[in-house]
Amino acid sequence: MRSFKSFIKENETPFVSNPDIGWWGDKDYLDLYHGTHKRNIPSIQDNGINKMDPTTGMVSMTLDPHTAHGYAAMSGAAGEYRFRKSESKPVTTPPEDRAVTKFRIPMDWAKENLDPNMRGNIGMASGRLSDRSNYDNWKAANPTKGDHEYYATSEFRFNKPVPPEFYVGHSFKVKKK
Repeated sequence: MRSFKSFIKENETPFVSNPDIGWWGDKDYLDLYHGTHKRNIPSIQDNGINKMDPTTGMVSMTLDPHTAHGYAAMSGAAGEYRFRKSESKPVTTPPEDRAVTKFRIPMDWAKENLDPNMRGNIGMASGRLSDRSNYDNWKAANPTKGDHEYYATSEFRFNKPVPPEFYVGHSFKVKKK
């Protein structure tokens, strides 16, 4: 049986601060990120993301690793749902315990299981994912900015667990000392 430390070391990759994303709909696959507590890595490596959100019945992922890292802040309270439902002041997960998992999801699987209404995206985030002309206009106005800035705070929701064969690895934004 592998130790927790060996699970963590397995498939650890560098945190990608500025991934080259482009327009998400033009890809054969999506590189998507999911923020979690580092203690969940062994389960995710072995089982994929199989815990559906109790409110939405879906799995949420993002194109932006920084957004995933932010969502990992809620992972210590047994996920976003319990974090938001906490009646007392919720406890955030310390940055050094936050992990960002990366999945490479085939586009045909993504489109088949994607929430077509793009729920979970607040304000302009939904339009960022549903209209390519918004991306093209933003890119023209911001040629030196990274795509992760365009996709920040946006998310995809899937109505099916994300299988482990799509798992690529995980990273830590804050290196452990």
